[in-house]
Amino acid sequence: MSRNLDDVVRRLAAGLRAAELYAPQHPLVQRTVTALGSACTAHLTDSASLVVGFIGDDVVVNDTRLGKGTASLTGFVRGLRDREIEKITFHHGITADEIQSFLTELADRRSRKPLLDRLASRGVRRIVVGKLAVEDTPQDAMGIEAARRVYGTAVSSAESLWEQAKAGDKPDPDNARKIIDSLANIVNQDRTSLMALTALKKYDNYTFTHMVNVAALAMAQARALNLEGPLLREFGFAALMHDIGKVNTPLDVLNKPGKLTGDEFKIMKQHVVDGAHILWRTPEMPALAPVVAFEHHLRQDLSGYPENIGHRKLNLCTQIVSIADVFDALRSNRPYREGLATARIRSIMGEQGNPAFNQTLLRRFVNLMGLFPIGTIVRLNTEEVGVVTAEHPEDPFRPQVKILFDGQGERLEEEALVNTWERDSRGGFPRAVIESVDPDSVELDPLTVL
Repeated sequence: MSRNLDDVVRRLAAGLRAAELYAPQHPLVQRTVTALGSACTAHLTDSASLVVGFIGDDVVVNDTRLGKGTASLTGFVRGLRDREIEKITFHHGITADEIQSFLTELADRRSRKPLLDRLASRGVRRIVVGKLAVEDTPQDAMGIEAARRVYGTAVSSAESLWEQAKAGDKPDPDNARKIIDSLANIVNQDRTSLMALTALKKYDNYTFTHMVNVAALAMAQARALNLEGPLLREFGFAALMHDIGKVNTPLDVLNKPGKLTGDEFKIMKQHVVDGAHILWRTPEMPALAPVVAFEHHLRQDLSGYPENIGHRKLNLCTQIVSIADVFDALRSNRPYREGLATARIRSIMGEQGNPAFNQTLLRRFVNLMGLFPIGTIVRLNTEEVGVVTAEHPEDPFRPQVKILFDGQGERLEEEALVNTWERDSRGGFPRAVIESVDPDSVELDPLTVL
């Protein structure tokens, strides 16, 4: 069955290639139209529709995820992604004329009219293009376990990028793009799971998890500003690579427990220039990446470093990445200090008059993350301990919590789900969150609970 579905995708890719190269009446175009029609009809005999979806570089037909294709097929998928097409639906009764019109309009990248309007004007009713919704996505592409798999793969790929740059090679943009594509899909479909993953402190290597965390946090901020498609991915790309210049920073400086000396700090500051150089000379690297690598330690008043750069306005992506970078660094466990609680980080970053951050973006980020983000382990006023599973839309102090330990610290056999916003018969709140708890102190992985 998978092989037959794969044939639909191959015919579709071949049809688009032919339509891009030849006139509509060319024999090769006619043959590909006929072949695609036959492949679709074979699946539409007993079904009302056939859905071809694109998730990153993966292709999903109905509920079947197909394996990786050839280089040409990967190019086809990316071409659709550039057109911001995530889903093509073929409905029962499609005709050869509709297929030909569809391929012709899809191949035309010069027209400024929306593709949907062009298809409608040509009477194409049984082929519909659009974006994936959550319900369109196979179950194995959603949820905390799927997010964990994507996150783990992204961290491994980030390590490969780092090692390439450290060896003096150019980091592979295709590898970075795969990371961003997978994270973008989760940011769009299941941000909650991804944000919970970025909050964990049990991962071994800070360098690579920090790369992925900053990318995820920056993309979540960008998405909340209604950025999407290629621009959202470019923001994620720049965020992922923002610290790549540290491949040239000696480890004894990078991981020094105490305060850096003047000479050591001079070495540390060089990473923004090194990073910009590495990314600038890497082919196919988005133009935004070296800019963000160069700017991300500049403050709003252009203090910070590099120094003496003259007048400039910081890029929006730089300002977003700076917030994500500092937030993740402060909450992460490092060789020389424990990660800070979210409330403490908010206090540090939000200090009155702090020139490091765009205060409007920082407030939006705090609202995005919430006072107690989903996945946070918390202690209640009853001394019970649990995991935040949902936020109240209007009162960030009162989340929903799954209680795991009773007031005496004993693990419950049956977990209890409580809404801390619910009042008792006297109008009071019997339960309230009083603080966040380090997962290590209770030996608990919160993701196993979500």
